[in-house]
Amino acid sequence: MFKKKSSVQISIEGNKNKCLEIPTVVIKYWKTILLSSIAAIILTVGIIAHLSAQKKARELDKKYAEVFQQLYEKSKSISTTQLENEKEISDVKKTLNKIDSTISIINKKMQKRGLKTLPLANSGGPVEEDNGDISLLSEYYTNLVLEVEKKLATTPLGRPHQGVITSRFGYRRNPFTNRGREMHSGIDFKGKIGEPVCVTADGKVTFAGYEGDYGYVVKVKHKNGYETRYAHLIRPLVKKNQKVEAGTPIGLLGNTGRSTGPHLHYEILKNNKKINPEKYLSF
Repeated sequence: MFKKKSSVQISIEGNKNKCLEIPTVVIKYWKTILLSSIAAIILTVGIIAHLSAQKKARELDKKYAEVFQQLYEKSKSISTTQLENEKEISDVKKTLNKIDSTISIINKKMQKRGLKTLPLANSGGPVEEDNGDISLLSEYYTNLVLEVEKKLATTPLGRPHQGVITSRFGYRRNPFTNRGREMHSGIDFKGKIGEPVCVTADGKVTFAGYEGDYGYVVKVKHKNGYETRYAHLIRPLVKKNQKVEAGTPIGLLGNTGRSTGPHLHYEILKNNKKINPEKYLSF
């Protein structure tokens, strides 16, 4: 089909004419051939573009899948952490509720002893919606514990001496004549001369010296209207206006003043009224 050829003369200005031999079928069907070639080129370009787009689409799908997987894992992790936090918050709230219950019991005991009670959470005012903010609860209970510590430090609690109690608060038979009745305004602890006597709360010494029936005595003023007295000492270990902390030795047990033998006479006053110290020997 391509053996039969036709001559085509090409004229170029200034140059010698040239003749080209082209298959006759090409000349006869050049339009068809041209259109077919263009179509083939377009088709080829289209195929290449399609294949390239498919490749890019696969790459994007892969990237999207990786991103979605990461988001899923992150969401799963957040959900797990949230559940753990909610459980922790729930456990903390249960513990705090137990603390509130314990404080209520403590308050009842403190009321019996004439002590100022401790504040409780949610004790009055408008009810606020619980937003799960443990930091506020933590701050509240931290302050509460500090308040408890402060009250314990300034309230006369515990024993000034570990000896056996030989005489209690209230009316008793006269220990010197063994007749009649007299008011004993404190409690007596039996001990040996020279044993340390310790103050039962933080406070300030208002008197340290000899005073009649008390013999050598130390008087200490505390907050909330409390005062403690330690009598029949062999000698004081502190001076007037000296600040003392609970548990500090303030004198040595003796037998001075109106005494039948070595012992400590211990008194507690509340707003200048003598009260039974036995109620304050334990918390």
